[in-house]
Amino acid sequence: MSYDKEKFDRFMEDIKKAIESLRENLTQEAFLIYHDDADGITSAAILKESLKNIGLGVRMICLEKLYPQVVQDLHAKGGRIFFYVDIAAAHAEFLSKINKSRNLTIILDHHDAVPSKDPLIYNLDPELYGFSGERDASGATTTYLFAKCLDQSNAKLAHLAVIGSAEIPGNLSGLNKIPLSDAIKQGKVVVSKRGEKELYSVRLNGGTFSHTDLSKKLTILGSVGYYKGGPEIAVRACLHGITPETLDKIKELESKRKQVNKRLLSKLRIKGLKEIGHIQYFHAEDEFKGMGVKVIGTFCSYLSYQKWIKQDKYLVGFMNMQPQIPGYGELRGNFVKVSVRVPQLLKQKIERNEAVPVNVILIEACKKLSGFADGHTVAASGVVPKGTELKLINEMNKEITKRKNTGRKGTLDFFLKTT
Repeated sequence: MSYDKEKFDRFMEDIKKAIESLRENLTQEAFLIYHDDADGITSAAILKESLKNIGLGVRMICLEKLYPQVVQDLHAKGGRIFFYVDIAAAHAEFLSKINKSRNLTIILDHHDAVPSKDPLIYNLDPELYGFSGERDASGATTTYLFAKCLDQSNAKLAHLAVIGSAEIPGNLSGLNKIPLSDAIKQGKVVVSKRGEKELYSVRLNGGTFSHTDLSKKLTILGSVGYYKGGPEIAVRACLHGITPETLDKIKELESKRKQVNKRLLSKLRIKGLKEIGHIQYFHAEDEFKGMGVKVIGTFCSYLSYQKWIKQDKYLVGFMNMQPQIPGYGELRGNFVKVSVRVPQLLKQKIERNEAVPVNVILIEACKKLSGFADGHTVAASGVVPKGTELKLINEMNKEITKRKNTGRKGTLDFFLKTT
């Protein structure tokens, strides 16, 4: 396996400690909080099935972002068990302040992370053990390693971790090769090659799909169908198969999103993007109304490849948010979602440590406006109060200027400063 064994052993030791604590604090039900993309959905499916096998029921809440008021409400009472999958690792310090050792909380994630300061919060993110969440591990792989350690019989869920890892570009490597190897042995994944590129075909309850195709389908259900029961349908599809009705639902949702994408792209081509300093930006307003907020990030990713986009400027997109959180209730206040992507030239500079990582800029800027953010070095997103969009752009420009040319070191300095 292509990973550092010493780092891996430390990671697995902490997973075992979390499992020991789980067995000591078992209740009848746990909260399973998961992200709305394919990685979060496959993570939720793996964990739901694994917890069922030890007699632990789950109350599932799909969150597009880790809204502070939701966390505060959920953690207000003691004696509960919380699992956060593919979400929350960057907010472990905030969770520690809110939780106050009242509830056992286990985070299974792969985004840039900060350590927990609460002994009852286990932040099991490979990033904290020297692995890269952008290369070595997906959220689903982290969840799978936990599930397999919980009970070896959960190895039967390895193929779901392969689907969750599809968001990581290139051939699967690092920790992601563990579920890949297990799934191949079980005959649930077949690997073929096209030149140097590996292709992964996944058997999912009778059907065979490429892992990227399954990832797209689950993400459409979870994000575009967020307000229409999509996340629950997606988790069910992972565990019981994709039915013809599910395929029809996916086609319907994708058709609606494509119509909005086409309309919005046409508007932006004609009007152009607004520019301030190092940033080019636009506001989708209510174009995506009825869809989950992840769609603005997907649109920004597509937009970043357009030839008319400035190659040396960070790309920022806003959309108005609906206050409803399915399975929870309504948020108090009005908010906008912000997504940041980078064109290819700027992406290469970030990877060479010649430009400031996206997550560094956005996390600090959102914090100054009573918002929050997380993400990776070349893709991040956040939430800020509606009406503060222009202030956010200005704060981001300040952060870029302040940290210019610090590259990845700037990321490390930022997290060391705030932990």
